[in-house]
Formats: sequence, C-alpha cells, structure tokens
Amino acid sequence: MQMKSHISKVSQATRKWLQPYNQSLKKAIDKTVEEGLFSFEDIKFQIRTLKQKVDSGQIEEWAKRAELSEIKNSVGQKVLCLHAGNLPLVGFQDALGTILSGADYYGKLSKKDPYLLSGFLKMMDEAHLDNQIQYSTELADFKDLQADKVLFAGSEESVDPVKEKLFKLNAVNDNTEFVIRTAKFSIAYLDNEEPDTLRDMIEAVFRYGGKGCRSVAVIVSPFTLSKVKCHFTDYVEEFWLNNPQLKKPKENLVYQFAFNKAIERDQAWLDDFLVQETDDFPDQEFVLNWVVGDHDKVKELKSRFGNSVQTVYRTGESIDGIKTEFLSNAQTPDLWWEPDGIGVIDSLLR
Repeated sequence: MQMKSHISKVSQATRKWLQPYNQSLKKAIDKTVEEGLFSFEDIKFQIRTLKQKVDSGQIEEWAKRAELSEIKNSVGQKVLCLHAGNLPLVGFQDALGTILSGADYYGKLSKKDPYLLSGFLKMMDEAHLDNQIQYSTELADFKDLQADKVLFAGSEESVDPVKEKLFKLNAVNDNTEFVIRTAKFSIAYLDNEEPDTLRDMIEAVFRYGGKGCRSVAVIVSPFTLSKVKCHFTDYVEEFWLNNPQLKKPKENLVYQFAFNKAIERDQAWLDDFLVQETDDFPDQEFVLNWVVGDHDKVKELKSRFGNSVQTVYRTGESIDGIKTEFLSNAQTPDLWWEPDGIGVIDSLLR
C-alpha cells in the first residue's frame, strides 16, 4: 500500500462526504431526525465540527503525528470496531483512524446511529482503497472474523458480556487484542464568570443532553452554586433556545430534586436538567454536580473517580500534577484526541 496516496484518498473522500451538496448525507440526517435518534441541531454541530477539522488538514496531520508510512502501518490487520450510539457520529474517530492506518475495517454500527456513519463508510468504499471496509448493525454478521484487534467504548459492566458474545461468534480468538475505553464523563474547573467562559461551560455540559464522555458532569469552582445560579440559568435558556434538548429525563430526577430539598442541598431545577451542589459520583443522566473547591479539590475528585473521568478541563491556569484541556475544546476535539489516553491509530500500530 502506497501510504501517501492512501492518506490522500481518505482525506479527499472524507471532504467529499462532508460537502453541503452531498445528498446522501442530507438524507441520512433527515432520516436520523425523523426517527427521533438525535436532534437536527446536535447533528449539525457535530458535522460542522468535523468539517472544520478535516478542511484544516487534520487527517494529514493525524497521519503525520502517527508517523504512518510504508513501513509503519496496520496493513493486513483485521480491526473490528464496536461503535457506540450515544452521540451522533460518535464512532467516526475509530472508523477514520482504522481506515487511515491501512487496517481492514469491520464496523458494528449502533442501531441508535445507523445512517450517518454508514454514509461515511459508503464514501470510503467508493474511494477504491486497498483495505477492506465492511459494516453492519448486526454483530452476527462478523461470525468467524477472527479479528486481530477490537476497538470498543462502553461501560465496564458491558465489557465481559461483549467479549463473551464475540468469542461465541468466533469473531475473536485468544490472540485478539482488545482496546477498551470505559471513561464516562469529564470534570471542569471554573475560575471566572466571564460571558465567554459561561457559554463554553454551558456547551460542555448541555450539548448532546450531557451524554458522552467528553461532556462535563462535574464542575469544581471557588463560587457557590447559589452565587452563579441566576447568571448560569440565563445562559442555559439561551443555549436551549437554539439547541432544544431532544431526550427528556426519567421521573427519578424528580425524586432526586425532592431528596435534595429535604436535606436542604442547594440546587437548580431546569425542567430537563438538575444542577446540585454535591461532590458525589455523578451516576444519573441529566444531572450536573457542582462542587465548591480549588485545584486540590479537582485533583481529589479525579483520583477518587478514577478511570470514569475522561478529561479535566480548565478555563484559566493549568493545574499542577494533572493533564488538562481548555474548556472551549470540550465538544470540538481534534481528530487525534486520545480517548482514555489511548490514541486510536497508535493502539493499532502497537
């Protein structure tokens, strides 16, 4: 495989797929919205973000960072990607990285996001690349695959059942390497109340209804919730006006609100989201935990929550002793960002 030509073909096909005139992408978006899988606003945000990254040359830059060449590549490897479906196109990075590396791509698409990613893969298939590209929403279609590697993102509880199914199907064997990512949420340190900072925070918390491991579920701040509550809710309303939340919380959120009220815990009820002042582990959807504290508190929570934390964001100075990213990049990561600290292409080159 001529890697330079391969990288160029992948880049050109991805750019073509993201063009506004691509009718198949438009149909995939329409179908996804019609079936209530994701909101039009969230899909538009994701596609616009990807287009900006791709148009700025990030596919070529990713290949350069991974040092892909005729010598260093994943050509000949069979890689099975088990894609999640909690966000629109959440599997795009794994799919792109696998194909870019030169590996043969086998993708189990989520039934919660079957149209968007399949359109991208169809475009890749039509680019006449040298690697195999096969995909399905049915795991059984990968029977007897004997994959060399499996890329999987999900909860720790789901890892063993997934492995069991794969072995039963003979899709993997004892030599298959599993690259598993299980982080659930991110933490942000908010040290100012500037309008741009609050807007970045709202985007990081409420985009996609708070789903996704890069979404912020815990905010640590020197300010109490009661101090910023009114200011904060104004920005939430502004965000929701332009980005209505598609999925709604279950009624157990009402019980949590009642519980907080009973124990006199400060909170803000936002109809479809609950903000509460606590440093408990965030184990409910549509809930943001607000913690009063400093850098030391951030480090304590990251240590306590362990591998469940994907990223720690900051709005100002870096935090000694832990790796951080700017809050403004929470929902717009570079193509080569590393889920659970594991680079997609790097994991395939090992």
